Amino acid sequence: MGSYLFLAVRALMVVVIAAAVWPFLADAYDGLVAGAAGAFAPEEIELRAANGWVCLDFLSEASGTGLNVHGFVLHFGLILALALVAATPSFNLAKLTLGLVGTAGLFLALHVVGLLLFVWGIWWAIQGEGLGVTTGGIMAAFAIFWALLPAVIGGAWCYQYWLPALKSPGEKATEADEPALKSRSG
Repeated sequence: MGSYLFLAVRALMVVVIAAAVWPFLADAYDGLVAGAAGAFAPEEIELRAANGWVCLDFLSEASGTGLNVHGFVLHFGLILALALVAATPSFNLAKLTLGLVGTAGLFLALHVVGLLLFVWGIWWAIQGEGLGVTTGGIMAAFAIFWALLPAVIGGAWCYQYWLPALKSPGEKATEADEPALKSRSG
């Protein structure tokens, strides 16, 4: 069906196209994420989206003014995953559409939950009630989480859909591959 290099170039092309289009959609997406997460945030922190940023406004004066997270911190994983789905070999239009919509929905849910966990973590750290949570620790965990999550999801997608499609028709499956191949076909 193709080579890994061809698929990598195809995925890179989709990333470039998505990166060119995304700035027109990012503010609306950030607003959706901030609005959904804000409904479950602590009362002392208000979430809003503004100019490519997700803003955490601390409403109590003793806590400070706020904290901003650049929207691209959330978006790069979504763009990567959508590119991998769009470049998947042997997908017809219906499967491709379902894969893109499902991936966008999955990442929207993950962004809302992840942002909500981040906000609650920051809130707990600001409270300083001996919970052992620091703002630095929360920010580090947030950065690691959003760096690894898209790679894990993208790797699972490629393993599930790219690897079987790239096996040449004449290549025999090894004994280790047979149960996985049978479960995918049946």
